[in-house]
Amino acid sequence: MSRTSVIILLAAFSLLQACSNGDNPAAATEAGTAAPQATAQSTATPAQAQLTVTDVAPAAADAAASTYQSLQGEPLELSAYAGKKVFLNYWATWCAPCIREIPSIARAAGILEQENFVFLLASDESVETIGDFLADREFTGNFIKLNGYFGSHGIDAVPSSVLFDETGAIVKSWPGAFEWDSPEML
Repeated sequence: MSRTSVIILLAAFSLLQACSNGDNPAAATEAGTAAPQATAQSTATPAQAQLTVTDVAPAAADAAASTYQSLQGEPLELSAYAGKKVFLNYWATWCAPCIREIPSIARAAGILEQENFVFLLASDESVETIGDFLADREFTGNFIKLNGYFGSHGIDAVPSSVLFDETGAIVKSWPGAFEWDSPEML
């Protein structure tokens, strides 16, 4: 099978998996085991990686070599947020449930801003696509680019979200879209 055929099949499968119906908070899953350590050579996905204070964002490395990048092209690793609770939402510009939940993520970020939380919204689309999407809307938040594709990082569906504690351990993960500023989610 050619590389192009594989890419097309993966894209089709991703579209079928994407935007899963996760409107039921009872479907949220908790991490039951300790997550592996994240290192430069780790095969752990961002959603599985335990971040430590010793993890350092690449200072002069190419942004594409990092796990994430800012929309200005700066390399970014979750370890840059060591000591903070990190809420990481995976989303896409073409995903209607993702788009519907973005305002509630922004409201939740505002509510929890005094409680040491960082809210990040990561898409695997190009910086230009993300930027154009945001320019057409009035969304606020910390939007970043995931380098590589969702599937290569173990992300099976969008939207999905992961909460890390201050040490970088996964506290909980949620497949699907939610009203993040609702009392039960906060």
